[in-house]
Amino acid sequence: MNTNKICLNCGSSDIVSDRSLGGKMVCFKCGSSSFRTKSFTPIIKKNYIYFAIALIILLIVII
Repeated sequence: MNTNKICLNCGSSDIVSDRSLGGKMVCFKCGSSSFRTKSFTPIIKKNYIYFAIALIILLIVII
Protein backbone atom coordinates (compact mmCIF):
# COMPACT_ATOMS: atom_id res chain seq x y z
CA MET A 1 0.00 0.00 0.00
CA ASN A 2 1.52 3.28 -1.13
CA THR A 3 0.17 6.25 0.81
CA ASN A 4 1.85 8.87 -1.38
CA LYS A 5 -0.57 8.29 -4.27
CA ILE A 6 -4.33 8.63 -4.55
CA CYS A 7 -6.75 7.36 -7.17
CA LEU A 8 -8.03 9.94 -9.66
CA ASN A 9 -11.31 8.06 -10.03
CA CYS A 10 -12.46 7.61 -6.41
CA GLY A 11 -9.87 9.48 -4.29
CA SER A 12 -8.85 6.40 -2.33
CA SER A 13 -5.29 5.81 -1.17
CA ASP A 14 -5.73 2.01 -1.09
CA ILE A 15 -3.40 0.96 -3.92
CA VAL A 16 -2.33 -2.64 -4.53
CA SER A 17 -0.13 -4.44 -7.02
CA ASP A 18 -2.23 -6.72 -9.25
CA ARG A 19 -0.35 -9.93 -10.00
CA SER A 20 -2.54 -10.80 -12.98
CA LEU A 21 -1.54 -7.53 -14.68
CA GLY A 22 2.17 -8.11 -14.19
CA GLY A 23 2.47 -6.09 -10.99
CA LYS A 24 0.67 -3.01 -12.28
CA MET A 25 -0.59 -0.78 -9.48
CA VAL A 26 -4.40 -0.55 -9.29
CA CYS A 27 -6.88 0.99 -6.87
CA PHE A 28 -8.23 -1.56 -4.39
CA LYS A 29 -11.71 0.03 -4.28
CA CYS A 30 -12.50 0.83 -7.93
CA GLY A 31 -9.81 -1.00 -9.95
CA SER A 32 -8.60 2.13 -11.75
CA SER A 33 -4.95 2.51 -12.70
CA SER A 34 -4.95 6.34 -12.83
CA PHE A 35 -3.12 7.91 -9.89
CA ARG A 36 -1.62 11.18 -8.77
CA THR A 37 0.65 11.97 -5.89
CA LYS A 38 -0.69 13.64 -2.79
CA SER A 39 0.31 17.26 -2.69
CA PHE A 40 -0.19 19.77 0.06
CA THR A 41 0.84 22.76 -2.07
CA PRO A 42 -2.69 23.61 -3.26
CA ILE A 43 -3.79 23.94 0.37
CA ILE A 44 -0.84 26.20 1.14
CA LYS A 45 -1.51 28.30 -1.96
CA LYS A 46 -5.16 28.68 -0.97
CA ASN A 47 -4.11 29.85 2.48
CA TYR A 48 -1.85 32.49 0.94
CA ILE A 49 -4.66 33.67 -1.33
CA TYR A 50 -7.11 33.93 1.59
CA PHE A 51 -4.50 35.76 3.66
CA ALA A 52 -3.84 38.22 0.82
CA ILE A 53 -7.58 38.87 0.34
CA ALA A 54 -8.07 39.42 4.08
CA LEU A 55 -5.09 41.80 4.16
CA ILE A 56 -6.44 43.82 1.22
CA ILE A 57 -9.90 44.06 2.82
CA LEU A 58 -8.32 45.14 6.11
CA LEU A 59 -6.33 47.85 4.35
CA ILE A 60 -9.44 49.10 2.55
CA VAL A 61 -11.40 49.27 5.83
CA ILE A 62 -8.60 51.17 7.58
CA ILE A 63 -8.23 53.71 4.77
